[in-house]
Amino acid sequence: MKSIKELYRIGTGPSSSHTMGPRKAAEMFVERHPDAASFKVTLYGSLAATGKGHMTDVAIIDTLQPAAPVEIVWQPKVFLPFHPNGMTFAALDADNKILENWTVYSIGGGALAENNDNPTIESPEVYGMNNMTEILQWCERTGKSYWEYVKECENEDIWDYLAEVWDTMKDAIHRGLEAEGVLPGPLNLRRKASTYYIRATGYKQSLQSRGLVFSYALAVSEENASGGARFGWKVRASPYLWFLRSDAGSTLSFTKKP
Repeated sequence: MKSIKELYRIGTGPSSSHTMGPRKAAEMFVERHPDAASFKVTLYGSLAATGKGHMTDVAIIDTLQPAAPVEIVWQPKVFLPFHPNGMTFAALDADNKILENWTVYSIGGGALAENNDNPTIESPEVYGMNNMTEILQWCERTGKSYWEYVKECENEDIWDYLAEVWDTMKDAIHRGLEAEGVLPGPLNLRRKASTYYIRATGYKQSLQSRGLVFSYALAVSEENASGGARFGWKVRASPYLWFLRSDAGSTLSFTKKP
């Protein structure tokens, strides 16, 4: 089983597969070719079909353009066999000759994969046990807790990383509660988190925590939709739901600025 860092990925929205993944791929590619004269990025399949709405091109251009001009090529009808979220990065020199072509796939949750015999982006397995039954049996046998199993398998910086994740979660909620106006896109949807938060603070105590939880979830969703900080979750579950299950308004107190 891979590191917890593979589950909690910090990045920008609105999509882990269509925004976070492509941005990470662009960061990796520009590190390999900081002196390229230009870049050409071809988006295939789903990335091309919905990339405008998910700001895929914005994520890539923002990352590569400080180094060199970027051309985006859209191929929504071309699906590469390995995965529908395929993209090819090309670095070119001053004579327009290709320095490298790199095809990579955004497979969900901000994770990347390559379809070749020598992948360069595979993360190591850090946990010896791969299912909950094994881990529970280990805990019963050793008398240790889940976090102690994490401590035994992860690097020491895991706690600093999780603290950063937690801070980013809280910051995203704060920004979402503060922001007002219309979300990006053609639908002209107004932000509602701030309104729901104010309404929830007026509820009687038995209903207040439920109303606050809803406003927090809406705040993060609206931050995500606007391209703000978000999290990738490699399995198909929401990190926001994890956050709400863990705290549900009980240990956090968010106060809007006047």
